[in-house]
Amino acid sequence: MGELVPYIDGMQKGQGYNTYLQQLCVKNAVTVEGSDGPSNPFRATYNSKFVDDYEKLAQSLKISAGATVSGWGQSGQVNASYLDRSEFESSTLTYQVEVLVQHQGSVSDKHTFNKIDTENPTKKYGDRFISDFIRGGQFLARVSITVKSASETEEIKQSAEVAFSMYGANGKVTEEVETAVSRIKKNTTIKITIYESGGSSKASAPDFTTSETSDLLAVKQKADKFFDDASAGGHDYILFAVLGKYTNLSDFDNYFAPLDYSEANERSWSLSDDFTRYQALKTLIKSVPENKYKQGSSQQSELLDGAINNAKKIRDKVLTISDHPDDARIPSDHVRPTEFQLQVLRAVKTATYIAQSRPKAEDNWTDIVSTEVFPDGDENFRFEAFDFDSLIGTQVVSFGKKKDGDAYTCLIGTRASSLNGWEEESRLWVFSERVDHYADQIVGVSRSAVKDYFRVYAADQSDIDRPRKYQAFYFFVPTPDATY
Repeated sequence: MGELVPYIDGMQKGQGYNTYLQQLCVKNAVTVEGSDGPSNPFRATYNSKFVDDYEKLAQSLKISAGATVSGWGQSGQVNASYLDRSEFESSTLTYQVEVLVQHQGSVSDKHTFNKIDTENPTKKYGDRFISDFIRGGQFLARVSITVKSASETEEIKQSAEVAFSMYGANGKVTEEVETAVSRIKKNTTIKITIYESGGSSKASAPDFTTSETSDLLAVKQKADKFFDDASAGGHDYILFAVLGKYTNLSDFDNYFAPLDYSEANERSWSLSDDFTRYQALKTLIKSVPENKYKQGSSQQSELLDGAINNAKKIRDKVLTISDHPDDARIPSDHVRPTEFQLQVLRAVKTATYIAQSRPKAEDNWTDIVSTEVFPDGDENFRFEAFDFDSLIGTQVVSFGKKKDGDAYTCLIGTRASSLNGWEEESRLWVFSERVDHYADQIVGVSRSAVKDYFRVYAADQSDIDRPRKYQAFYFFVPTPDATY
């Protein structure tokens, strides 16, 4: 079987096709003779996998690097919601659940090349033609898991390995799985984006719908049903197009030299990676209120223009490569997203927070962090953090006091005021993961050995590698020279 690409409305057998941009070319480039017989035997696969590379998400939709860039926001095959880079980057773990039902293609069609007068045959014909269609159905669920505390990461990774074993043809919801799911639910935030084929007309492309949930067990039920429905003929939509090579046709006679995109496709994944990072950066820039930029709305607009312009440079580069594949060897002149991200973060206002101790009975104390020194507070050290909640990639650290007793708490990812019987005394927003060259300073939080009191301290790498005895969690904040 030839290369498979996503089916889009308007595709016809024999139509020319550009594999780099995944765009349709001239109709009737090839005459395909054959009949659509009864449904062929099918193969159904059902699995889950850990996704550590954003590129794999696009590849799961069978989208090329060039199409990711050229078709972003324009093509129905580039699902921006499923491929949301912001969510992927800000999540601790990403898993994907997939059910793929794929019918066998035909092998008896006859192909005849049609010579069409044109000054630019490579653009007119593309580098392949559509030789057949594959029917079936596809269910995808991207599961984004974000730990509330970085110190919980390893435990959640282990729980996720257990929990995701329930997905699959032979997967079961065992007691061990239920415990793992419960632990994940308690210590993380979960966002699940589901992308599945459906619709009423099996003579056209399936209607892919996108929905969201946070229930891992509900996804299990939906995926199981999708898999089981395959045996009842429930998935017989035109799902993929099979591509054929012009040079394999006996009557092609070297009418033109189709472009070879094999090297360009490989090299362009770095362009796709940078392009999607700029989509995430645009979301980041917009997420910060105008008054939280050091130079106000004008700085936000300037940064947004910069992100748009750099994304355009990448798109223009891809279009150039489509005409001249060898240009993929020449680096693009856009600013690297990691450099631009630092420009954005350094443009955002921070607030100075004071870690301080408050005396308690029996020569004890509890620590709190606030922008002001409490009347009974004794200052320990200061650091920069954020006083607003919309900066993507940050989490809340909340200090609270029990309403009817001498007990205190410090939480990450949860507001103390959300707990019954507790009131919040202060809060700040920080990074749960290091941001190189910006948020490299570590702050640790530990519990008191004998009371519901807390300690806040300037930490270092040793507190990550060898946590203190009662260490609750740690977080990262901007280094003093990173915000200027």
